[in-house]
Amino acid sequence: MTADYGKLTWEQVRDADKDRVVILNVSATEDHGPHMPLDTDTVLGMAVANGVAEAAPDEVFVMPAIPYGFNEHHKDFPGVIWIQPETLINFVCDVTESLAHHGFRRILLLNSHGSNHPILDLAARKTVIRTGIICVSASYWNLCSDRIQGLRKSEVGGIAHAGEFEAAMYKHLHPELVDLDKAECQNLHDPDTKFFNLDLAAGGGKAMLMRWWSSVSPDGTMGDPTVADAETGKAFLEAAIEETTALVREMRALPILSRRDHH
Repeated sequence: MTADYGKLTWEQVRDADKDRVVILNVSATEDHGPHMPLDTDTVLGMAVANGVAEAAPDEVFVMPAIPYGFNEHHKDFPGVIWIQPETLINFVCDVTESLAHHGFRRILLLNSHGSNHPILDLAARKTVIRTGIICVSASYWNLCSDRIQGLRKSEVGGIAHAGEFEAAMYKHLHPELVDLDKAECQNLHDPDTKFFNLDLAAGGGKAMLMRWWSSVSPDGTMGDPTVADAETGKAFLEAAIEETTALVREMRALPILSRRDHH
């Protein structure tokens, strides 16, 4: 049986192992500097999800991606498609509740756009409350941040948005679509900050301030894509796939617990 949910027939859904983890990638369509396409988050998120399906074909189903996210703060850059957070939470919950209705008990909301993180956390919690199934949210870079640190070439601040991490992976996957001749280092990291480190692999921010993107980035980039290369991108992607596969296997081992109302 294929792991591609969209390629299943209704009879295959009926007869499927409902303890497979259903992976739903939620991403974004937005600026990634002058050197990368608008679909970066979707391409990379689905590369991780499909990589998990190749590694564990009998343990997951991969849903078609949701290619739009919460990113109105990017809209000063042409091409951005933004979804309001309340709309996105409700949309994702409609998908998860549909899956639960068909008997699936384990869902992974795999995030590939930073500002979706709180949205998907809430959607996962609401799904658990409404259905009683296991629903987990995770940003794929958080799952492999320690390994990214050991592979990176950029300084702290070089992996934030359209920087080394994303540019290297996209260059590995579709080198013809990444033009590093147009890339510039936009490392905005403040070494004196205690709370606002936005580097995705170096701990991330302990506090969150998300300004209008055009006020902090002149070209839509935050980080250093100039050091990106396909070989490192391949290693980044492999790390993300391996750690996401490990998460899937932990999810499959989790028991379904019954609530106990103490009124």
